Amino acid sequence: MESITVSRWERGVTTPSLPRLRRIAELTETTVSDLVRSEDAQTTHAAELAALREELAETREIVDRIARALERLGQPRSNPAPASVSHES
Repeated sequence: MESITVSRWERGVTTPSLPRLRRIAELTETTVSDLVRSEDAQTTHAAELAALREELAETREIVDRIARALERLGQPRSNPAPASVSHES
């Protein structure tokens, strides 16, 4: 992690992603809640919710792709029409 990134977080210019917050909490043996606790709890909760919504949207996209792939796999393959047999009299 670069110091400029941390500086931006400290100044409120940007916020770390939820996976990054989880990793930082793990490394510092604390919780995500402790990391984001501040005087302005509403802003903190809003940032946490935004990160969760982003993660949920990514998960939905993956689930949708898997569902479409499963649908394609479940569809019967179109077989070419059988060759017509000509009967010569």
